[in-house]
Amino acid sequence: MEEHLLNEFEEFGLTPNKKVLEKCIELLKKYEITPDTLVNHWIGYTATKLQDEAPSLENMISFEKDLSRELSSKVKVKSEPLGESPVIHNITTITQIAEDDELLVGYGTPVRKSSVGAKRTSGLEGTPQNKRLAGLGQTYPVHSPSTFSPSTPGTSSKFSTRTNAGEVVVKYPADDGVINWTRSNEKWEPSIQLHGTAETKLTTKYNYMFSRLKDKFDVLEEQVNDLGDLMKRKLGLDEFEPNNILKSEPFHTVGRICCDATSGSRLNTSSLLLEGTRNISSGQSVPLDVSQLKEFSFFPGQVIAIEGSNPTGKKMVVTSTTSPPINPVFKTDVFLDGPLNVMVTCGPFTLPDDLEFAPLVEFIQQINSILPHIVIIMGPFVDVKNKKVENGDLDNSYQEQFDIVMKELQSKISKSVHVCIIPSWRDVHHRAVYPTPPFLQENKALNFHFFSDPCVLNVNGVFIALTSTDILFHLSKEEIAVAPHGSDRLGRLVSHLLSQQSFYPLNPPSEEMSIDLEQAEDHCKLNFTPHLLFVPSDLRHFVKNVSGCMVVNMERAVKGFSGGTYSRLQINGEASTVQIKAEISRVNEDRREPRDSRQKKKQHGLMYQASLRYARNERQNAINLCMEVIRQAPNHVEPFQAIMSMFYEDFEEYEKSYGYL
Repeated sequence: MEEHLLNEFEEFGLTPNKKVLEKCIELLKKYEITPDTLVNHWIGYTATKLQDEAPSLENMISFEKDLSRELSSKVKVKSEPLGESPVIHNITTITQIAEDDELLVGYGTPVRKSSVGAKRTSGLEGTPQNKRLAGLGQTYPVHSPSTFSPSTPGTSSKFSTRTNAGEVVVKYPADDGVINWTRSNEKWEPSIQLHGTAETKLTTKYNYMFSRLKDKFDVLEEQVNDLGDLMKRKLGLDEFEPNNILKSEPFHTVGRICCDATSGSRLNTSSLLLEGTRNISSGQSVPLDVSQLKEFSFFPGQVIAIEGSNPTGKKMVVTSTTSPPINPVFKTDVFLDGPLNVMVTCGPFTLPDDLEFAPLVEFIQQINSILPHIVIIMGPFVDVKNKKVENGDLDNSYQEQFDIVMKELQSKISKSVHVCIIPSWRDVHHRAVYPTPPFLQENKALNFHFFSDPCVLNVNGVFIALTSTDILFHLSKEEIAVAPHGSDRLGRLVSHLLSQQSFYPLNPPSEEMSIDLEQAEDHCKLNFTPHLLFVPSDLRHFVKNVSGCMVVNMERAVKGFSGGTYSRLQINGEASTVQIKAEISRVNEDRREPRDSRQKKKQHGLMYQASLRYARNERQNAINLCMEVIRQAPNHVEPFQAIMSMFYEDFEEYEKSYGYL
């Protein structure tokens, strides 16, 4: 919430300190409002009473009083029947005030369609429209090709009005100079091959999610046995002992962490169980007492070795834990003809409430401007979580919408760029299963390659592992840990993937996931440490070196209702040595339509304040706010002249105000 709030203030060029942010968060919880609503109120308040001062603890006190009064007045007005309001004097002003929620949509505050539609038809059927007020609540459309969604209007302004487009947010190494992204070897083309198990199993027809219970058990048992052998060698042991043996002396056992369902739905120190293997512990589970451990990290499905005692035979007192060793980075000959430039992004590629794909359009422009050797684009492309998809508000079928996106990608991206397409279980037209089969494209361009999720690519000896599934976020919700202050939590989550040798070690998986364990046995293993690992996540972006592996979380192309981030990498290598430079940048701004975004959003906030003041019968304050908007944008007077008619009871007074303008 704090980051969202800070982003809203930064849209207006404001950077409040920590104490002010804490006060703002207190107001959000107290009045149950969103960060953008609070910031809109602040902009209107400071424009009329504080001469655009920056927020401070002192002026936040008076602001809270004004905020409380406005919110209470708004509730009161909405609770009164429109026809009985003493403030509304004619049918024209009724039309506008009745559509107050539509104004909120224009200022970036989402509102349910049902509520807006209800207000339109509530006693106002057949009402003539006042042409002077036409377009009052409309938003500015986001620029995007109409071929993506011909009938989809621009519905969200935050993406098109962001001011930090193109900003480099992470650089690795941090002290490195400016990276030259221009190709130094234009005629050289990289070789892209799938490493490991062939994908024929996933591309041919098979019954996924049809595994027998015994088959699932065998897969999980084999995982514990394989990782257990690695930990035996690491500890110098001949064999592990059963977990439920009655023994007061310390001993070692192995198993899988799971949660005691009788203690609650989530893992905690009271519900920790170690499920033993069939061969060693007859499949028995034993509770764990971790009170003697100074630090630990557990999650459901984790294969781990435990040292401790079991004096009662019913609970194991843990004194130390051992995780499977992380394999060294894969050693192979690297054949690169100069620097290899790579760009990587992950969907969704359109805002949550439209199908315009504006971020994808801008990413394509960025590709064609620097022409990297390889571009990796991970889904979802037609996101099952998109509001239009959820509501069935599409002009095409799911498959047709996806085909439109693929056609645009293949026609707009330069043929000199190799493009790798990775699916997501969130692609609504595709199979909602993990591992996810590759998209099948009959008439694909020669420079396009389609792979499964997850996969490992071999690019001239450089191994790149990637998955579009947010395993880091899923792990972060289930992990329990005690660690030293200031420890690297994100690095620890990544270490779990490398240590457990799996793209998705969590078991049971997140409720939104459908994992086919038999297919995962072949396609989700990470038996070696790659040079590069891409794990896009809703968690904060980062570039880290974890046990010799360069791990990149570039987040997503869209973050909420604003542009997200993508990554660029430059890889150099010879013999068995690989050097990698990386950047994470914000999705670039569409330069074909430059916008004065901060000013426009501020004007929207002022107009929002004007509508609220008018609803409270504070006519003069509302007029002053409108005049402030006109003062800031003297060359675009027409939209703001129209709203002035709301504040006069007859046309003659409106004409006087028009002359004043």
